[in-house]
Amino acid sequence: MLRGSAASESLIVILAEPPPSQGDVHFRVGGIPVRIHPFFWIVALILGIQGGETPPMAVIVWIVALFSSILVHEMGHALLQRHYGGHPRITLYGMGGLTACGDCERSTRAQILISLAGPCAGFLLALGLLFVVSAVGHQGGCTLFGRPGPDAVGIGLLGTVFYWRPFQSGAVNDMIQQLLYINLLWGAVNLLPIYPLDGGQISREICLLGQPRQGMILSLRILVAAAAFMALVGLAWGSLLIIIFFGYLSYSSYRALQAYQNSLW
Repeated sequence: MLRGSAASESLIVILAEPPPSQGDVHFRVGGIPVRIHPFFWIVALILGIQGGETPPMAVIVWIVALFSSILVHEMGHALLQRHYGGHPRITLYGMGGLTACGDCERSTRAQILISLAGPCAGFLLALGLLFVVSAVGHQGGCTLFGRPGPDAVGIGLLGTVFYWRPFQSGAVNDMIQQLLYINLLWGAVNLLPIYPLDGGQISREICLLGQPRQGMILSLRILVAAAAFMALVGLAWGSLLIIIFFGYLSYSSYRALQAYQNSLW
């Protein structure tokens, strides 16, 4: 998730960087400052516990995979922001992660590429993981048709089966599965035209070309419809988390649309 230099100017201020706390963890990656808010660990733990029956090692694997994936995603944004002259900072918090930068280039091309960099970083991580699995003799890959061999394990995502020959360690197999799941599925979801997801920011940048006022209205209408559709998908899947998350985003976008239209009068 990305918040660029114009994020504070947007009418759709849905998520904001949390204030500093005494429980924050600070470090740098490639010179880019990273802050982890305590709520990140709390939410990750809650998501990792499924009905109270999840083994402790599985929860640890999930938290490590989630932390690694979100950090890689945000680093994708940050590196492109730095390429465009900015000084980014990364925050991991309860709603995931965000990369803030107040001085990078604001051209449409730059902002679209910066938004795309996060999901693409995750996709590259997933593909690199399969390459490493294959390189150590476990024949990782993917298939659109058919099924992997009987001695392979895998995960089906987006109509594709990603597979590998299992390791003896169940924790290693779980880690591979979680990394693929987070970086491929969540990366694809992040490209949906829903603010503040990366796809929503790309959609907004495109819509604002030409006629900014009408473009803003169009982008908000797209956000409302796309988020409402995903809430219905969550209803069909029986996922309360998806219903609440996308339902809230749809409602917030609708309120922003009303506020913007009223400001034009």
